[in-house]
Amino acid sequence: VLGTILPFVTGAALTVIYGRPLMPDGLHVGTALVPTSVGLALRFLGEAKVLQEDFGQAIITAAFVDDILSLILFNVIFALRDNFDGVPVVVLPIIAIIFMALAMVLAVKFWPKFINETIMPRIPNKEGAKVSPQDEALFLIMMTVLLSYATLTHYLGTHLWGCFIAGMSFACIDK
Repeated sequence: VLGTILPFVTGAALTVIYGRPLMPDGLHVGTALVPTSVGLALRFLGEAKVLQEDFGQAIITAAFVDDILSLILFNVIFALRDNFDGVPVVVLPIIAIIFMALAMVLAVKFWPKFINETIMPRIPNKEGAKVSPQDEALFLIMMTVLLSYATLTHYLGTHLWGCFIAGMSFACIDK
């Protein structure tokens, strides 16, 4: 949580120090500084061979929590650009959080099993192909999930939530 609050407050404060107004400039700068790079953290921890250690898991968990909090913050900032209205600022983010929780369960419980045990065994292997039919099918599934999740969360406030969850949905796939 400190990884979300500290960059937000620092960015907003620096914006005010440099003579810009807190609302909306300071909030936008602070919000832009909040997200972390889970991909970089995964790569560095994997290369150091400490990803399976307790502290490696703690770092990745903190990065995911930080990214989710930053996505919520982005949604609130986007919703506040107009006059305050309870539906886009409160109700839609709550629905989106419920969707994100459901999509996270699907990412761990459904997608790996569905793809690895149901889809991939049914696709014939083509020898000598530059791109295998399994890779093509996996790409098609990924793009379908990405577009579906992004479209749904776009109507809930911001497409970023759907893109984030779609990307995380395939982290447990064998290929």
